[in-house]
Amino acid sequence: MFSQKFKISNITISNNHKALTIAEIGINHEGSKDRCIKLIEKASTSGADLIKLQIIDPDSSYEKKTLSYKLFKKSNLTKEEIFNIYKFAQEKGIKIFSTLDKKNFQILEKIKQPCYKISSSLFYDFYLIKDILKKNKPVFISTGVSDVDDIETLLKILKKEKNKKIVILHARSLYPTNISKLNLSRISYIKSKFGVIPGFSDHSLGDDAVLASLHYGAKVIEKHFTLDNKRPNYDHHISLNPKEFKNMVSEIRKNEEMIGNFDFKVFKHSPDLKKIKKVIRSYKLIKSVNKNTVLKKTDFKLIRTNSTKNIVKFSEIVPKILKKKTSKKIKSGAFLKPSSFKD
Repeated sequence: MFSQKFKISNITISNNHKALTIAEIGINHEGSKDRCIKLIEKASTSGADLIKLQIIDPDSSYEKKTLSYKLFKKSNLTKEEIFNIYKFAQEKGIKIFSTLDKKNFQILEKIKQPCYKISSSLFYDFYLIKDILKKNKPVFISTGVSDVDDIETLLKILKKEKNKKIVILHARSLYPTNISKLNLSRISYIKSKFGVIPGFSDHSLGDDAVLASLHYGAKVIEKHFTLDNKRPNYDHHISLNPKEFKNMVSEIRKNEEMIGNFDFKVFKHSPDLKKIKKVIRSYKLIKSVNKNTVLKKTDFKLIRTNSTKNIVKFSEIVPKILKKKTSKKIKSGAFLKPSSFKD
């Protein structure tokens, strides 16, 4: 069984808490340490709970002919720059972490990250995932190129690990992802089938998909972040700028308030009882009945009153009315209560 509740620093992750928001800077810093620091500052003030970088060694991860190699080669940060960026964030109290390939994980193990991210393309490196889990930190795993069999296979392997703090992020590795390809219902499926906390790593335009994902149970939201989403190349075109990201976080909280929880309580402990008392009807006898009487529908009526003292839960009174005998003689005009009937 995977963890259903755990913390990342002072942030609690569970199906009963607010969704955690991640600003994915990735390589939108374009290889500039100063731009990266500015992005981190802006993402933090825009409401991101966590900020994520992508630290990947292009020479060991991609063939030189690929576009990924060219982009990551251009945006590569030195080890010293990476350490300085983490130091800056730590001094400012900003929580950042990275997607790391095997080489950088070994180099940067000394950095005290609050959590780790496995990108969709690194989903297949289960040895790396197992090594990262040994750090006993929460791990987010994206599934942008994985089907349900792949997820099941990986989780069977990871069930043997002591660290159970895993979030599975639904994703589509299409940039941008067309709305017809999002398949957000997979989020609730992942939650029910695998018993993990689900999340959503979004590559679509805007924040509509993010807000919709909340209604399927996403508890971790990852969205690309940039200072200018009109800049060419990298991930700028699928990213939100600071103003858009801040608005997204605000809309997330508004949607969470609307979604609420599974508490259907209306009566005893509900603060709304007094407000809705004028709507609820009570069961009132319209004729006197003797003890040991099974009531007929002509014996009582439903009536609305201004008092809450005669209101009884439907689930508590109706089974009594339909099947139980009265416990005593009851006069016409009395309001029926569970105690009016024999057990």
